[in-house]
Amino acid sequence: MKTMWNPPAVGAMMDRNDEESLKNLGEAYKAAADNIGFKQLAPVDLKDTLRQGGTFVFNGDKLMLEHYDEKVGDNCSVEDIMKVLN
Repeated sequence: MKTMWNPPAVGAMMDRNDEESLKNLGEAYKAAADNIGFKQLAPVDLKDTLRQGGTFVFNGDKLMLEHYDEKVGDNCSVEDIMKVLN
């Protein structure tokens, strides 16, 4: 499969989703692009496309878990989240 994403990111997405859910996601993205225009889907400042996500768990103001995604698909594991919640 040819993609703009790196192979580990594609592998992580494939591990978390089945073919049907990925097809639905693609169709939803295409519908959004068709409705509002592709350029409107992109951030105004292109450097914002380099920003990745993360997971943070707090108990009050005490940080219990801090995970920064290094790339697309590099999400914190549910197991790690559950460990700090128990």
